Amino acid sequence: MSFEPISHYESGHCEFSATLDAVAEVSALLKSFCQRQGIDETLWPQIDLAFCECLNNAVEHGCREDPKKIVKVDWRWEGTFLSIDVEDPGEYFDAPKGPDLPEDPMAESGRGCFIIDSIAESHTRQKTDYGQKVSILIRAHPPADVIGQMEDMYTMLQTLTHDLNMAFAERDIIAGFSEDMTSRPAIEAIIDKGIERLGGMIKITQANVWTHAPEGGLENVFHDGDALSIREAIIPSDRACACNTVIATEQEHLVEDCSLLDQTDPLYQDHGCAIVLPILYQRDCLGVFSLHSTEQEKELFFEKILPLMRIFAQFLGLAYTSAKTFRHREEQERSQMQLEIASEIQKSLLPAEYPKNKYCRSTGKCVAAMAVGGDYVDAIEIRDVGLLIVIADVMGKGVPAALLATIFRTAIRSRLNLAETPGWLLSKINKQIHEELGHLNMFITAQAAFLTYDKKVLKLASAGHCPALLLNPETRQTEPLQSEGMPLGIDPNDIYEERLIPMQEGSRVLFLTDGFYEAMNPKGDMLGIDRLAKAVPQFWERGLDDVPDRAFEFVNRFSKGLTAQDDQTLMALEIL
Repeated sequence: MSFEPISHYESGHCEFSATLDAVAEVSALLKSFCQRQGIDETLWPQIDLAFCECLNNAVEHGCREDPKKIVKVDWRWEGTFLSIDVEDPGEYFDAPKGPDLPEDPMAESGRGCFIIDSIAESHTRQKTDYGQKVSILIRAHPPADVIGQMEDMYTMLQTLTHDLNMAFAERDIIAGFSEDMTSRPAIEAIIDKGIERLGGMIKITQANVWTHAPEGGLENVFHDGDALSIREAIIPSDRACACNTVIATEQEHLVEDCSLLDQTDPLYQDHGCAIVLPILYQRDCLGVFSLHSTEQEKELFFEKILPLMRIFAQFLGLAYTSAKTFRHREEQERSQMQLEIASEIQKSLLPAEYPKNKYCRSTGKCVAAMAVGGDYVDAIEIRDVGLLIVIADVMGKGVPAALLATIFRTAIRSRLNLAETPGWLLSKINKQIHEELGHLNMFITAQAAFLTYDKKVLKLASAGHCPALLLNPETRQTEPLQSEGMPLGIDPNDIYEERLIPMQEGSRVLFLTDGFYEAMNPKGDMLGIDRLAKAVPQFWERGLDDVPDRAFEFVNRFSKGLTAQDDQTLMALEIL
């Protein structure tokens, strides 16, 4: 005896008066249904967009916004698909077909159908006894194990919380270094407070500072930590040890196992690890700075604390130099050191590696101007779904701009759940950092784009940023890609629109900051976006990896050696 397979699905139904005010409430009901099924939260923004377009069309066109008329909605989960029906009493009509936007982008009709077709697997309309019914089918996945998903989410939140805490701690430490320089006149107080700040992130077992002694060699001027005492107050210059090696090479030295050092070395211990950095000021090496930590925290020590130690060593170089000069000289030198620190911060914002996969390849380059600013570029892969690209330029120079760029980067990475809706991402971040920008009377221009791997569509949103440049692989023509929006920090209620740009195999896009095309030549002429756009095909002649160098060579030829007044940042993206 054979049996037919059991057909089972979970569903929902609602009816509401045809008012636009009810759309959000109905959307919330569907979201609650999807959450109970354990849907991947990153899919919801697209589902919500298509669903709300169907509801808006039913209210505005099917019911003419007559609250006496009723819109009927059904949804159900069928295997790997979410099926949605929206029925209204309106007169049946044939919707536009095809994936293209209407010829008039400002038209009242056509855009909604394009959005729905871009998201749904199928989109049909049929006549019913009640009026007309729109049915859409959206591919998702089988209902998930909610408990397992909650565990994954909890793990993700723990990781995210840790990363955010580390990012904010790093920002606070760097700001604290700067504050210590201005509020603590004694070198010993600056060192003591700086090490206390670093100790808030990791266990420091020993800290030392050596400077050049008047009679030669190195003199220990600061020691804090274990009961282990410094073997010699003075290290002779001919002694073979880690500190003298750093003085001779002016390069940092990482000691992974202190027990492997010679027992006459002042850094020797029978356990733990150490980092030794030169204290530099311009061309002079003033001494060395070292920290010890435990074997258990070695990875965190070398990865997170080392960059902060570099910055702190730079502060120490400035402090020791400033102590020997007049006040007006101190202020001038501190400003120079702050620019160097801002440069370190800015470099840390750039991707260590640009994404390259079976869908696309990318590369980039940032050249800092004499006065360091706050350029930021990032390319983040969002699972196997797509690539988030963010490029920004903070108004201003030096440490404030670099710190704001760091805050912006942290805000972006804390909201990667919004990566697939770059306009909404910019809107949320604008509201989040508006107050800080307002207090400083500063703003940020930014451009966010999300490349969907499966549909090859680039969603672009801009906050007052300069246009990206798209090179068509067939016509070899360059098209500026722009989306309207005010800079971040102007109005906390700004909503940033998204522009959908179809890509194809071989499409190539350049994302820029304005310092790139605002380069000047000795005659005072500006390069300009149009002149740059005409040269874009030349940049790609030798392939993706040569694009940044060829682009900067082009700008340098135009400027004839004139020093750039602003940072110049570029990222190149190629669709495979």
